[in-house]
Amino acid sequence: FGFTLTQPTVVTYAVFGAIATGMALPYILVGLFPGLVRFLPKPGAWMATFKELLGFVMLGTVAYLFTFLQHDWFVPTFVMLVGIWMACWWVGRAQEASGTVGFGRWVQAALIATAVGTAAFLLLGPVKSLIEWEQPFSRARLAELRKSGATVMVDFSADWCPTCKFNLATAIETNRVKAAIEKNRVVPMLADWTDGSPEIKQMLESLESKSIPVLAIFPAAKPGESPPPPIVLRDLITESQVLAALARAGPSCCPPPPIRAAALPTR
Repeated sequence: FGFTLTQPTVVTYAVFGAIATGMALPYILVGLFPGLVRFLPKPGAWMATFKELLGFVMLGTVAYLFTFLQHDWFVPTFVMLVGIWMACWWVGRAQEASGTVGFGRWVQAALIATAVGTAAFLLLGPVKSLIEWEQPFSRARLAELRKSGATVMVDFSADWCPTCKFNLATAIETNRVKAAIEKNRVVPMLADWTDGSPEIKQMLESLESKSIPVLAIFPAAKPGESPPPPIVLRDLITESQVLAALARAGPSCCPPPPIRAAALPTR
């Protein structure tokens, strides 16, 4: 959707037309070739089980939405409760089927709850940022840094943006990128668009972007010269692209002014 906002009308219709055709394709094929019906799963009790399992997928979506709340251990606790819920459901299915619950079933339920709860606190708890990001973002601060001769890397991100988080974990918050930032004295800035910001929106529009994620690297301005244009990486990016952009931007010309560092959880 973000991609189509910057494309001509014909491209927008082509993209969404392709998506609609892909989603409707199974029905079109079965309509054209009715014999394909024999390959479809037969209705039965498995459908009720499948429906209940999808309920836990929906609960996973709820857990994802809760990540927007600023409470470090809220989401892991909620996911742990979902794991206990799943264990109880597993026991209940056995009781419904045979009227009794064997010891093995209780062991399986305990393992389910333990596995989900452990994974929740290991993977969804607060994680200290690998890079010390300067925030909050302001265009005045960016201008000050560039005027001082600093190379600045700005990550336009938001808590509700899964692609932003994926970029952060796999392409930006890495040891190689951190080393390149420190070696070249690059100032990393976080433009957090979670709650909306007219200033960040204006900055994105000046970069010819209407959606996130966007990673913009502003090369240092040499004395007496106008600042070079920023290097902009949009949407899904790789670590190699970030490293190449940093190398292209070059190091800061002089030590930047003191920054206001703040840790950003990677998950």
